[in-house]
Amino acid sequence: MMNENRWLMLGFAMMLILPLALTTLAFYNLATVKPEALVAGTPLVITPTAAPAPTATPDPAQIYLDGLVAYQAGNYALAETRFRSALAMSPRQANWHNSLGLALAQLGRLDEAIAEYQTALSLDPALLEAHYNLGGAYHALKDWANAEAAYRAALQVDPTLASAYVSLGNLYQDQGLAAEAVAAYQQAVALAPDSPTAQLNLGVAYANTGDLAQAGAALEQAVTLAPDYAPAHYNLGVVYAYQANAAKARQEFESVLKLAPESTWATQAREQLAQLQP
Repeated sequence: MMNENRWLMLGFAMMLILPLALTTLAFYNLATVKPEALVAGTPLVITPTAAPAPTATPDPAQIYLDGLVAYQAGNYALAETRFRSALAMSPRQANWHNSLGLALAQLGRLDEAIAEYQTALSLDPALLEAHYNLGGAYHALKDWANAEAAYRAALQVDPTLASAYVSLGNLYQDQGLAAEAVAAYQQAVALAPDSPTAQLNLGVAYANTGDLAQAGAALEQAVTLAPDYAPAHYNLGVVYAYQANAAKARQEFESVLKLAPESTWATQAREQLAQLQP
């Protein structure tokens, strides 16, 4: 079997509204890249380290690599074609089924993606990426129980996978389970304390429980870790606004306008600035 590395790729975007009354201020959770609606958290693809030398006959490994190139270029239909061609010649490659599942998920065909992840796991029950991506597909379908089971299966394979705890936190947030979300994000932060994503999500979850002090601490840490991270500045500004610290809130919202002037975050920041007392 080929030597393999694991290539990580961010995915899924989600917004969370803070349920606090008598105000139009709202918390929004992290929006990373936008592959429209595919998987929650971070889909993983296994990528071989090097292409084999060309041969005169069709080489399924090379065809698979061509599929990865197409996938990374955003040509998911071509990636699907290449992955299927490779699998037709070598059908027992678990990681290839996982990659086909990701292409199908990007194309919005989540039921087919789930079938490919399940095939991958039937061939290799310890394939971390397939467990994780299976959870993401179920999550996108709002199949909460199966999504949680798949994320936890990924953690059985690798208990240090911080992104799986972030995805569990997102799953709980989607169900309105703020306390459970906090616990999941705390695990993520314990495993990856330098992750601004984990700190941001933890801060939003704390805010959704009404614990603004802890929310502010986590969001301040996110900003410290990633000073150009507009979502963290925005959410920190909202916390300061709730705490009646208009000067600090204004500073954070203005940072959003400088960092991402054309973004949704900037639109929200302008609305928040208009509500602040002079």
